Amino acid sequence: MHRAIRGRRIHFAGSAADDIEPDKLRFFHKLVKHLARRTLEEGGGLIITLGSEPVHKSRNELPLIFDWTILEALVEYQRSNALDWPEMQGMPVVAVGLPNWRDRIPERRKHLWESVVSKNVELVQVKTGLSVGGVLREQQAALGDILVAAGGGPGVEHLAELYISNRKPVIPLDIQLKTKRQGAAERLSTLAMENPERFFAYKPPEQGTAAYSTLSLNGLPNVEEFDKKFFDFLLHLPKPRVFFARLMDKDMPEFDDVEKFFRNVADYIVIDAGYERFESKIEASREAFLNVETFEMIFGSSLVIADLTGLRTNCFTELGYALGLKKKVIMTAKEGTKLPFDLASFPCYFWSTEISDAQRKTSFQLFMRKNINRRAIVPPLASR
Repeated sequence: MHRAIRGRRIHFAGSAADDIEPDKLRFFHKLVKHLARRTLEEGGGLIITLGSEPVHKSRNELPLIFDWTILEALVEYQRSNALDWPEMQGMPVVAVGLPNWRDRIPERRKHLWESVVSKNVELVQVKTGLSVGGVLREQQAALGDILVAAGGGPGVEHLAELYISNRKPVIPLDIQLKTKRQGAAERLSTLAMENPERFFAYKPPEQGTAAYSTLSLNGLPNVEEFDKKFFDFLLHLPKPRVFFARLMDKDMPEFDDVEKFFRNVADYIVIDAGYERFESKIEASREAFLNVETFEMIFGSSLVIADLTGLRTNCFTELGYALGLKKKVIMTAKEGTKLPFDLASFPCYFWSTEISDAQRKTSFQLFMRKNINRRAIVPPLASR
């Protein structure tokens, strides 16, 4: 079992040329569907684009993109299986659509969409405006954890840059899905062989190139054999990180209560959701100056939990930095904490010392589920 991907959404992205060899396109649909199902089996989630489905010019049963094939995998899996997705992460599958996504859904796919909407699928609609394609990809990169790309063009290259800039793994596949030119994922695959550290933090790093080379799709390998290599590769990638910004001064009267909340409640919730934690002054530091390590860790984190108990300046600084980076941020504080005016309207989980840890776990998990996928307060430049 590859439980290392539990709580992580994989984003299969890309497209094929409309005159690509049908057997090759058929093979890749089979592979994507298989990998999507296996992702769900292992407690992972998925990211898709909700919209149209262009097809092969001579085989109209063969789509040139893979999002609806992924939804087929979800429907088939749900018929006889329950998803083992961590509740605090929201819905396991996120469908991101352009403003006119309803009009784009093909007639033959409407029943499929109706069968999954609100059942383990969250819909995110981007705002109308300039560069909506860019905004759509920014939303997907914010909600996804691993990008797996094949074929494609400038959109795939943009997605790869977004994932890389957020320190998230990018796995370009070398299958040739374009005919008149090399696909974006093929080009990225060459770069990944030359400089794997830019695309993924494989452990141990000296084995990254060799391990990545086993994911070649030249020759159209057996799907089950590729499955084993693919998920073994994912096992060597680090889990997404959660950064705890919190009171650390043991001389402060609130320290013991804050420590109990994080050790007895927050740790349990985030570890169950598939994160590894980082906490200043607890985890080992590689930097000579702690503030350098702090900002480096926030930059590379997928989630920041900022507890404002005690109203410490460093916690506000770390919170502001995380919000400016458009990170997923959860605010917490001990009951009775009076937040500054500017933060009073933000969703904040006020934890109590008067109820059991089991009750706090349940209520905090529910709060996380409702708020973890909120849009960034600083919108992408393209959507303004």
